[in-house]
Amino acid sequence: MKFVIQRVTKGCVRVEGQIVGQIGKGLMILVGLTEGDTEEYIDQAVDKLLNIKLFDDEKGARWKESVKSLGLELLLVSQFTLYNTLKGNKPDFHFAMEGNKAKEFFDKIVKRAKEKYDEKKIQTGKFGEYMFIETECDGPVTINWEYPTQKLIDNINNNNVKKGKDNKSNENKNKEKKEGKGNNKKEKKDKNQKKEENKDELKEEDKKDEDKKEEDKKNEK
Repeated sequence: MKFVIQRVTKGCVRVEGQIVGQIGKGLMILVGLTEGDTEEYIDQAVDKLLNIKLFDDEKGARWKESVKSLGLELLLVSQFTLYNTLKGNKPDFHFAMEGNKAKEFFDKIVKRAKEKYDEKKIQTGKFGEYMFIETECDGPVTINWEYPTQKLIDNINNNNVKKGKDNKSNENKNKEKKEGKGNNKKEKKDKNQKKEENKDELKEEDKKDEDKKEEDKKNEK
C-alpha cells in the first residue's frame, strides 16, 4: 500500500460536476494498492493514518497532534497510478492491484477507518471514476508512506523461511524417531529370533548328548 498524505484546510472530490466527498481541515490521502497487499496490514495502516502527527498543538508546537487527537477529517481517494514504472516516457501500471480486487480492498480500508474513528468524518472519492480533486494545502505538508515496508516484508519472508526450516527439521526428527523406533523393534525382533535359534541349538546339542550316552551304554553291554 502506498499513501500520499497531504495536510489540508479543505478538500473536495467531484465526479461529473457533482461533489462526492468533501472535508474541512484534516488530511487528503491518495491510496495506491499493489497485488502483494494483504488484509492483515489494514489495521496498522489505518491506525497510522489516524494518528500520524502532522498538526500543531494549541501552543503552536509542531508535529504534536493528529487527525484523531484533534477531531479532524479524512478524505480517502483511490489512486492506482501510485504504483507505476516508466517505459521510456510512457507510464506502466502493471504493479497496481487489479480493479475489482482493489475496489474491495479499498472499501475495507474505508470501513476500518470508520470503525476506528468517526464515520461522519471519513469521506471518499468514487472508485474507478474520473475525478476532479480540489484541495487547499496547508504548509504545504505532504508525506509519502508505503506499508508494509520492504524491511518488514523481508523479515516476514525470513521468518517464514525459518519456520519452514524448523518444520522440516521437526519432520526429520520425527522421521528419525520413527525410524529409530522401527529399528529398535527390528533389533528386538532379531534378538528374540536369535534367542529362539540359540534355544533350538541347545536342544539339538542336548539331543546329541543323549543319543551319545545311549550308544555308549549299548557298547558297554
